[in-house]
Amino acid sequence: MYKKLRIIFTILSAICIAAALPLGTFFDWIGFITAAIGGGLFFILMLLCKQSQEQEEAKQQKEAEEQTPPDEVKREK
Repeated sequence: MYKKLRIIFTILSAICIAAALPLGTFFDWIGFITAAIGGGLFFILMLLCKQSQEQEEAKQQKEAEEQTPPDEVKREK
């Protein structure tokens, strides 16, 4: 789920940043600032999803290691 959200937020961020200059041309500074802030917010949301995904994967990996019998862990090392 987080991976899909990261992709969506990245695309929206890129669209907002790409639209900043044309909006700034047509609507003066208000359009530019609005698009730039929108791009920044989507970028921050993408980073939050990335952090949440990494925490979830680390938690799953830790749970998998705890379920592995000690004999198999020694053989792998």
